[in-house]
Amino acid sequence: MLAGSSAAFAGAWDNMGVGSLDLLFAPEKFVVEGGATYFDRNVDYKVKSAKAQGGADVGVGPIASNSTNERTTPNIWNYQVGVKATLMENLDCLGRTYNPFGITEEMDPTWAGRYGGYKTEAGTFGLDATCAYKFQIDGSSNFRAIVGVKALDLTYDSDGMVLGVALASGLVGTPLETAHDLGSRTAPNGNTYSDFVSGASLKSKGMSWGWRAGVAYEIPQYAMRASLVYDSEIEFDLEGETYVNDVPLKPIAGGGTTNIPGTAFASLTLPQSVELNVQSGIAPGWLATFGVKWMDWSVIDSLVLTDAKGDKKTDRALNFKDGWTVKAGVGHKLNEKLSLGSSVQWDRGVGGSYSDTYTLGLGGSYALNDKVKVILGGAAIYKTSGAGDANNLASGAENNYEYDSSWNYALNTKLRIAF
Repeated sequence: MLAGSSAAFAGAWDNMGVGSLDLLFAPEKFVVEGGATYFDRNVDYKVKSAKAQGGADVGVGPIASNSTNERTTPNIWNYQVGVKATLMENLDCLGRTYNPFGITEEMDPTWAGRYGGYKTEAGTFGLDATCAYKFQIDGSSNFRAIVGVKALDLTYDSDGMVLGVALASGLVGTPLETAHDLGSRTAPNGNTYSDFVSGASLKSKGMSWGWRAGVAYEIPQYAMRASLVYDSEIEFDLEGETYVNDVPLKPIAGGGTTNIPGTAFASLTLPQSVELNVQSGIAPGWLATFGVKWMDWSVIDSLVLTDAKGDKKTDRALNFKDGWTVKAGVGHKLNEKLSLGSSVQWDRGVGGSYSDTYTLGLGGSYALNDKVKVILGGAAIYKTSGAGDANNLASGAENNYEYDSSWNYALNTKLRIAF
């Protein structure tokens, strides 16, 4: 039975949400399930103040000369495929390929906050395997021990603008003739310089590993199940390059610290989590669900990029706080083919662009035959107003922004084949 449909993004940039291991408990011996979710996002940043590299106050006036208000959240897709199999009478296992974490933000490169950044793309490719061994307590209830491993690959790309005067002054060394003419600035000597695209592209050094462990208690007669699952944090070492206009950074002009051209390194820890899920039949053909998830987002306090000598290239303060997600749902089986469900969800914002959200989800499943089922769900997401910054402590570039409350939407579809 379907217990409702809701959007993902459970606190910060987690794409999985509550109940992501439900497929592990499917009653069929073999199940293949593939799904895609489309997110229509609607968040506009409004610049409150901005500074270029070196702390130059560009404000939001004539020197910025462009929009102080930008749509920052392009619409996105999320995918996952899972296979559940009963390997022995009391042993069920789930394997998945998915992208559990992601950030996609993109503004016009000429907007007023461009020196603090205008484009960020962070994504993960994940593989995991989770097994649950069932111990029969008596004739009516079961206890399950849950263990699993997960492997993630992380990529990070970010672009911002560098004030042309700062480049010409030797804060960053690169041939001036490679500049794209995305706006010009006049130096004190009267010369005019173009702004430069400055960015970083990094990737994890192979797959990073984590683990999960949990327990579950079931009374099948009443469709009752309670599960508690812990997921470990995952530590990443990233390497790649920084660049200006696609040209790797050169040694700083006029002497000073010499950078290894293009080389950049970073470390990042994705948070641990604890998730509790409870479901129970409440009447013939009716199922109620409840879930709560905590994620240790406060482990990510900053993102620091360094060169091979350990000198900072970027030092962005994030200062996340822990995330909480609470979800409740109810589902009803109308007949042997059709089930309907609804859910409500609250996500606590963790700071910056991640404010509190309230979600109403509706969905249904239809059995095409005794093996194939189609699931379709939608969600309306109310995102509260908030404020944040994209400040580079190493270069002095700043972008202090705010955003109004907004409505966002999601559409999810799944195809489930069971034997």
